[in-house]
Amino acid sequence: MTTELFQRARSPERKQQRRDEILRAASAVLARDGFDATSLNAIAVEAGMVKSNIYRYFESREEILLRLMLRDLDDLLDSLEQAIRQPFSVAEVAALFAKGFARRPRLCQFISQLSTTLERNVTGDVLRDIKMALLAAGGRAAGCLRTAFPDIPEERGLHATQLVFSLVAGQWPMSNPTGELQTLLAEPQFAAFNHDFETFLRDALVTVFDGIAGTR
Repeated sequence: MTTELFQRARSPERKQQRRDEILRAASAVLARDGFDATSLNAIAVEAGMVKSNIYRYFESREEILLRLMLRDLDDLLDSLEQAIRQPFSVAEVAALFAKGFARRPRLCQFISQLSTTLERNVTGDVLRDIKMALLAAGGRAAGCLRTAFPDIPEERGLHATQLVFSLVAGQWPMSNPTGELQTLLAEPQFAAFNHDFETFLRDALVTVFDGIAGTR
């Protein structure tokens, strides 16, 4: 892609196409190089453009990653809405949520970095847009819970979704140590610190969903 061709993307449709191309490039860099090594320079190279052109469509690396997070979250919610169309037991719903997150490690990584990294280098307008999208996502997740547990009040469902996000944000990095910590935790005396992410999240969500469903 040349700079000349890139600059011709002026219509709303072409602009969205360029945004999609940049997001696909970012996704490829993330898969290849990991979260920390995903820079604007690397994304620009992958997209076949100069770095300055990316700023026509996204204000920072963090905005790009936030937009990818929202897409991943929509994908998770699509799958949960397809799976949860009738009342289910607490254990069944906890397993569905836990499996949904565990199958999307990139989403879990994004959530674990949300407040500490991703929201730190975006302007108020972008942050407002992201937060509005997250509120909508929370409403969809709460809708899944109300389908599974028809008697719960709406506010309890919304509160439960916030707890789900908090559990993912906290447990993902603990279940996926890197570098020297990973080596250290492989020693037998530190076995108590090793948790399978999906199992831990499922068990924790049983407690959360028990609470909102009134079975405890």
